Amino acid sequence: MIEITTIGAKSGGPRTMPLVSLIDGEKIALIGSNFGQKNSPGWYYNLKRTRNAVNLNGRAGEYSCRETQGEEREKYWQMAVSVYKWVRAIQDRAAHHGFGDDFGTNKIIVKMRIS
Repeated sequence: MIEITTIGAKSGGPRTMPLVSLIDGEKIALIGSNFGQKNSPGWYYNLKRTRNAVNLNGRAGEYSCRETQGEEREKYWQMAVSVYKWVRAIQDRAAHHGFGDDFGTNKIIVKMRIS
């Protein structure tokens, strides 16, 4: 679990929230599941628009962010499933709501890597 502060994509104001994360050496992958809902969580849109965070676990600074794809996304998906058993349940919930078979890899684990 980490605490991250982003700049609001619409408001321009700081937004601080705790997030579940995967630590991979110097990298941190964030899990943007929004509990299986159709829309991504607000912090995802903030990071996607600004591409940086201004605070990580109380350490001020700029942390670059990007969305993972392909093999890297698959690597973090597998890590998430093995570390957090609830990730599979969220994928099942999303499929139950008709969000499609690819929802789990393209939407539930939308990872922004902070380095």
